[in-house]
Amino acid sequence: MALLPQSVTDPVADAIFAHYKAKYGAEAQRPYLGASAIGKPCRRQHWYSFRWAKPAQFSGRLYRVFQSGHLQEPRVYADLASIGCTVYQINPTTGKQWSFSESTTGHHFQGNADGIITGLPQAPKSPHLLEIKTASDKMYKEMQKFGVKKSKPEHYAQMQIYMKWSIDQFGEDGCRRALYLVVNKDNDDIYTERLEFDADEAQALVDKAMAVITSVEPPVGVSTDPTWFECKFCDYQAVCHGTDVPAPTCRSCVHATPEMDGQGRWSCASLGTDLTTDQQRKGCGKHQYIPILLAKTASPVDLTQDNGLVYKTPDGKQFVNGDPAVNPDYISSQEIHACADKTALVDEQALELRKQHNARFV
Repeated sequence: MALLPQSVTDPVADAIFAHYKAKYGAEAQRPYLGASAIGKPCRRQHWYSFRWAKPAQFSGRLYRVFQSGHLQEPRVYADLASIGCTVYQINPTTGKQWSFSESTTGHHFQGNADGIITGLPQAPKSPHLLEIKTASDKMYKEMQKFGVKKSKPEHYAQMQIYMKWSIDQFGEDGCRRALYLVVNKDNDDIYTERLEFDADEAQALVDKAMAVITSVEPPVGVSTDPTWFECKFCDYQAVCHGTDVPAPTCRSCVHATPEMDGQGRWSCASLGTDLTTDQQRKGCGKHQYIPILLAKTASPVDLTQDNGLVYKTPDGKQFVNGDPAVNPDYISSQEIHACADKTALVDEQALELRKQHNARFV
């Protein structure tokens, strides 16, 4: 008797992971440059993140992994309290989680800390910035061997920035030390490391953030080789090394500017007004790409009388990035983004059909 082949999927697990994908995969990109990532080496990656080039997408299983890390936090708080430490999870001034931002960057550079702790056995009186992480056994052993600065530089940078911001806010009562606590996901072992505040390191990170925020074009990346390990697994590889273009939000538009006054304020030169975060996410018909974002497809060569940006492809053909409501021959940024094959933008037959039927590329 022949046996039926076993299913290669698990319907229960698949449903659970689909739930995590639907719930957390739909979260909007944060409107600021995050302190949790600023220690990563590629400034171009930071710029694409800040400019919402492409939403990061993970599997449902990975979203569940991320949530498992968050579930460790209440347990760690309880563990620390059980040995006589006092953990301040909430900023008493605001009544909310510890949130910090850098005023010199117009508050476009921000982050949220896990807490502030006092009563450590080796330093009972000194307040410490608390950062809680989880790690695989392999990474955990690297931390034990090399310390956080070498094994996880982005975590080291995150704590340096948070210490700076706590000092900026509380002066002498701020944290000049940090406690890095890591739980081994494989065996529940605990690793801790105390760090000292390095003012020069923190300022260098602020300067780095400022350079990313104020850059009108993507900065130089870590490599021009798409197979380079940091590029190979980057969320923005197809944008940076391929012909994909960022989503047509205000953040990728030539008219939008992150302003240095206010609380993360963005302005639009075309509309002559400030932009709310919701407006930035939606974009508008006047959106025109920052020209270098189309560099893998075409080069800007001219500006029309009604401000359409004229581009020329390598084979000499032209198209205009502009508002079709102004001129039906203009191709909107939404259409450019929608075309996986950018040759459609100058394909005579496709353009004729588009014109005859008052159609759009989708």
